[in-house]
Amino acid sequence: MNNLLNRWRNADPAFKAFLLGVFFLGINAGVLSAAFNNYLNDSFSLSAKQRGFLEFPRELPGFLAIFITGLLTALPVRKWAVVTSLLTAVGVAGLGFMSPSYAWMIVWMLLWSAGSHLFMTVESVMGLRFAKEGGHGRRLGQISGMTNFAAISGAGFVWAVAKLAGPSIYRWSFFAAAAASLASAFLFARMEKGGEEAAPGGTRFVFRWKYKWYYLLNLLFGARKQIFLTFAPWVLVTQYGASPALMASLALSAAACGVIFRQTFGALVDRIGERKMFIADALILLVICAGFAFSTFRPLLYVLYVLDNLMFATRIARTTYLNKIAQEKADIAPTVSLGVTIDHALSMSIPAAGGLLWAAYGYKSVFIAASLVSVLGFFAALAVDDGRRKAAAPGLEPATPD
Repeated sequence: MNNLLNRWRNADPAFKAFLLGVFFLGINAGVLSAAFNNYLNDSFSLSAKQRGFLEFPRELPGFLAIFITGLLTALPVRKWAVVTSLLTAVGVAGLGFMSPSYAWMIVWMLLWSAGSHLFMTVESVMGLRFAKEGGHGRRLGQISGMTNFAAISGAGFVWAVAKLAGPSIYRWSFFAAAAASLASAFLFARMEKGGEEAAPGGTRFVFRWKYKWYYLLNLLFGARKQIFLTFAPWVLVTQYGASPALMASLALSAAACGVIFRQTFGALVDRIGERKMFIADALILLVICAGFAFSTFRPLLYVLYVLDNLMFATRIARTTYLNKIAQEKADIAPTVSLGVTIDHALSMSIPAAGGLLWAAYGYKSVFIAASLVSVLGFFAALAVDDGRRKAAAPGLEPATPD
């Protein structure tokens, strides 16, 4: 403990401000992950088809990420973090207190979504800039682990409020989420010029053939992610009657496990390389798809739901892979933003297609279709060259960090 405190005291002040901002933004994420699906079900009684189509506007800001970051190019990325927090705070407050109709809910959801999607670029770029050479995965894992640690507080708050507040659960939960986002904006605004070079340097758009596997991995992740963000919790809520308290407990479990898992994942990326981590992710996804398609054993479904949440850590490996292959460091921010846009090109359409598939053939068909994504991901992972295979050839030193 003393060693940890000493490391914190000696850390870069800009990094400490950033990490604390990440913590409060993570509280917001924990609240939303635990409460949003139940909020939709209880407030608007959506069908599976409607829930699927709702993902189109929710994911639209992610698709527009490359254009949003293009508008912010003149600002350093540390200022993007402030914008992220303010958008999120306004959007979540609107969900809780200014959504008298479905149409108004969509307006506030768009603002919240814009903030959360912009932070995907901020987290990746700032994490790389605060990392030492050879420790990029470890640093990104620490930041991601902090988000999970904070999400425990957010999900725990929903769990507690679910027991006490009754019908007022969503107002109290979203108020807490908005307040946490405002706290993160304050901390990001106080951040000194650490990571200033993380600004994309006036580059609005980058597309290089050299980054083709990065683009493809983001495309496949968009399909995989959205199937499970949309339909896995929807299955638990509508088919198995999962309550807000249970969903909060699952979110809490995923966040608690993620504190250690994501830091371990980041360290493993540095140690064994991105290619092996991508392969492992594809195989684990295949198991998860099979479980949701063919099992009705609730404890197993709960475990698979948590496991899938943990495997979203693969974004760490995609970011470090891009950092290795980047032709110029100024390419990273716009390329990460383009990756988010590519990811959401499928994120916007997959849920609607999945909703139609569910309506026609039942929910199991959605997860059978998702298994095809894991197969494509496996072959894409085999094609990735992270430099480890060449380094492992006879007569060459392995490319592992000290």
